[in-house]
Formats: sequence, structure tokens, C-alpha cells
Amino acid sequence: MSSEAVDVLLSLTMLRPEERQLLDALRAQGLTARTALVPDLAGVLSGRVPAPRLAVLRNLSHREAIGAARRLEQAGVVTFNTAAAIEICNDKGLQALMLARHGISHPRSLHAFTHDQVREAVTELGWPSVVKPVSGSWGRGVVRLSDVECLESWVGARESVDAAGKLFPVLVQEYVDKPGHDLRVVVVGREPVVAFRRVSADWRTNTHLGAEVERTEITDEMAKLCLATVDLLGEGFYGVDLIEDRATGELGVLEINANPEFARSSGQHGVDVAGRLASYLAASLPG
Repeated sequence: MSSEAVDVLLSLTMLRPEERQLLDALRAQGLTARTALVPDLAGVLSGRVPAPRLAVLRNLSHREAIGAARRLEQAGVVTFNTAAAIEICNDKGLQALMLARHGISHPRSLHAFTHDQVREAVTELGWPSVVKPVSGSWGRGVVRLSDVECLESWVGARESVDAAGKLFPVLVQEYVDKPGHDLRVVVVGREPVVAFRRVSADWRTNTHLGAEVERTEITDEMAKLCLATVDLLGEGFYGVDLIEDRATGELGVLEINANPEFARSSGQHGVDVAGRLASYLAASLPG
């Protein structure tokens, strides 16, 4: 790792198209920027390498991201996003508690720490229900439980791979019947910069599972939900996932991602997310 001071340090697990685009955009703003794998941070934390003016956390691993953010903050480095925001965004259970506490519309969600508590939660919420790990991305581990047989199959599979229950807690959530899509709103600082539908015939509308991207207008309701969420987390770079109830038309926050991918979707919706983010960072650099 270079011993020269830089404006922006990108902490990452691997260099993806997103980080390449962001590096180019930061340099186009006249800023110095470089990347750092987790071992590279040792120099900054020890003082052997000059601290950057800002560290942007782009680690794929949730554990890496929160660990790097906490350590950098304790070393006096300003991080984006903050460690507190990353911690909440990396735990769907914490998100559910935060949103419920502050009255932001969100599918009803119950924590479960045992298989029996999963059964109790599904009984309370009704069929179908959704069970998901509190930490995870790209729809992995998210299961729709449609009946008792499905529930017991899930319990049996979990017991076979996690007899000690180390993968608890999980979140059991009411199932919201979507109109064939959900919504992703990309927020830079406090501003929603683009919104798009993720359209799929599958009930899980993740782009990693094949959902198509369709740009859509940012409505007042969408902006209001995003701003209410950012008010709780602090300014940052977020992918706010919104979900619409097909029957009622009600819109709610499904979850918030603190490390949203944007390279592939930007090519489809046409908004230069990397450029918007770099411009915001250039205008708000500390010192």
C-alpha cells in the first residue's frame, strides 16, 4: 500500500466494476483515491501510512465492512457509511426493530431464536410467511413457507446443517403479495437519485436471481420513505428497497442496503450513480 496520503480510500474485498467506476469518478473530480484490502488497513491503523481524509466502505463481507469501519473510526478516520449505519443495514432484524419503533411502514416481522419460535411466529402471522436470515444478500436463504409441510421441511433441513442452532436468530415476516416487482431507490447523501423496478416472475425480485431493471419516477411517497429512513441512519450511500402491497397499494420499506451494487443497473436505467456519489463525496470531504 502506498505511503502517500490520499483523499479517499476505498476499503473492499475485491475490485468490482462498481469500485472501478467510483475510482474513475473520484479522480475525475480531482481527488486522489486508492483501494485497500483489509490487510492493507493495518498501515493506516498503526499510523505507518497517512490516514485518508475519508474511507468509503465497499467490502462485500458484512463482517469485514463493520470491522473495518469500527477500527477506522477509532483511528480517527471518517467513514462512509458510518459504522453504526453499516451495522444496522447488515442486520435485517435490527432494521425491522428500527423501522417499527419509528413508525415507518414495513412488513410485520418477528424474531425467532429457536425452531419452535419459528413455528409460533408463522402461526401468528399466518400463511404464507417468509423466513430469512438476519444477515445475507442476493435473496440467499429467504424462503416462503406456504403450509405446515413446507415449514417442517425447512425445520428439518435447518436441524440437519445447524444442530446447535448457531444460525439463529432468523426473521419471520408477513408475506406481502407484490405486483410482480419491488422497487430499489438509490440514495446519495439524503437525495434519492434514481429509482427502478426489479421485475420478475419469481416472488423474490433480486437482480442476482434474474429480475429485470426498469427505471421509474421517484414519487413523493417513495422520497418520503427514503428520507425518513436516512434520518434514522444518517447521510450515506444506500439502496432502499420498497415493497408495494398488490391489494392495498400501500408502500413500505422492505430493507436497506449499505453497499448497493450499481454498475449493471446503471447501464440499464442510465443514471451515472458513480458520478453522483463522487460529486457528493467531493463536496463533503472533511478537513
